[in-house]
Amino acid sequence: MLPHLGTDAEFAALRELLTAAGFGHAGLSRRLEIRSIVDFRAKCDGRTSGITFESPLDIWVRLFLDGEFVSQSLIDQFLPPEALPLLQALHIVAQDPAHPNDWYATVTLYPAEADLILVGDRPGTPDGSPYRPPLDVVYPGVIENTRHFLATLPQSPCEALLDIGTGSGVAALSAARRYAHQTWGSDIAPRSVRFAEFNRRLNGLPNATVVEGNMYEPVRGLTFDRIVTHPPYVPAAKISVIFADGGADGEEILQHAIEGLPRHLRPGGTFHTLVLGADCEGQNFEDRVRLWLGPKHSEFDLVMISHSLRPPTEFLARAVGKGNVALSNLKYWAESWNRRNVQFLFYGTILLRRHAAARPPVTLRVQRGATCGPRHAEWLLEWASACEDPAFTAGLMDTHPSIAPDTEMRVLHRLEGGRLTPQFFAVESFAPFNSELRCASWVVSVIAACDGAHTWREHFDRAVREGLVNPETSAAEFGGLLAALAGQGLLRLAEHPLPPDHHDLNGSDAGGHDGFGLTNPQPG
Repeated sequence: MLPHLGTDAEFAALRELLTAAGFGHAGLSRRLEIRSIVDFRAKCDGRTSGITFESPLDIWVRLFLDGEFVSQSLIDQFLPPEALPLLQALHIVAQDPAHPNDWYATVTLYPAEADLILVGDRPGTPDGSPYRPPLDVVYPGVIENTRHFLATLPQSPCEALLDIGTGSGVAALSAARRYAHQTWGSDIAPRSVRFAEFNRRLNGLPNATVVEGNMYEPVRGLTFDRIVTHPPYVPAAKISVIFADGGADGEEILQHAIEGLPRHLRPGGTFHTLVLGADCEGQNFEDRVRLWLGPKHSEFDLVMISHSLRPPTEFLARAVGKGNVALSNLKYWAESWNRRNVQFLFYGTILLRRHAAARPPVTLRVQRGATCGPRHAEWLLEWASACEDPAFTAGLMDTHPSIAPDTEMRVLHRLEGGRLTPQFFAVESFAPFNSELRCASWVVSVIAACDGAHTWREHFDRAVREGLVNPETSAAEFGGLLAALAGQGLLRLAEHPLPPDHHDLNGSDAGGHDGFGLTNPQPG
């Protein structure tokens, strides 16, 4: 049963009922003794808190989060008389003929980010009987993969945002609630469109629009200053499970999204996604992204932040270890990656920005550190773009670099003339990017002296005076070294500070996530 798109008055009444019951992050956390909805465990999974009926909130929990039957008598006892007819009218509760005195919810109902209340498909049946979700199932916007995606999106104001493959609508609706003047959420699946529109009305967001169609088709002729998507990326011989299958190579849907950017992304606008992609022999992932942009690729800067980079054999081993992937799927993935000569699988974020400057486009790839967030990706893009200007790099000579707080240096000693002597130096930093610079000893000497009190020009003069660098080394070349060191996060500049540290929505680091949660996500 699909939820009914009721009247404004009905949705306003539902919001009042939920608010009165305390059905939100704070109320549920207190009642269920959890940190957030992310930590929710259903009663059938052994939860011991909030299992008795003491208030209206317990009815909502048992119906819409536990997904169990609730008797007519308990509903009459705890909910106001108008509640049950309203829930029936919106098609979010129903009765089973086998349980004439009980009611069950036809959807899940849960708090998401930005104080949204969203509905999604149920994870199972109220009586525990076998259940197979529909192929176009709408998963809750609080599952792990979705939270990781949302955590990669910027929260800065924008005029017009498009969310491609909106699902429950969580990305488009949270943007409409928080920072976007107008948002659009598009999806090819009618079921997703119904749920997303229900959620838009439930949360009273007139500045969001939900549309049905393939990719950009339903917004033809419109342009946006921010486009986001969390596309399916699992390789599949044919697309059958809409939320998971990404085409023969897993990149088909992402390719279509990027191909449309020259028509739909405004100058200065950005595109954000969290995906799995392949580095093939002779062609890295970023090379294909530029090919998909077509003749106008030079108008786009590209930053890729890797959350993980693993050979296909390791990905397959991890998928086997999770135990929720069919053998036929594993076999197809292996064949697909072998056929394409895949060397590594990149899982991470892609940021594309359309620039109007008369300069070569920027293309960067970095490894995500423990505190890396969307603002760090934007900072890195701004930094790399600025460094294309010789006047900017020349100005770096008068900045005051200091060593990043978590920087480490590794030294490899080798036997030489009967003694161990230092032969190899590597300087590493772990936040906001995981960076390593293999360098000569003189570079280590320069870095070690960076205390924030002296300018880079003073470090240059010392290096020349002490014979650390070739006398013919120019200030511009030395400035280029600082540009590289600061861009990797190894040195910090007070004049160009990094954004504050970032953590995922659940307060933990997701650096070890590999993207395979989407192969069989568990709702609820």
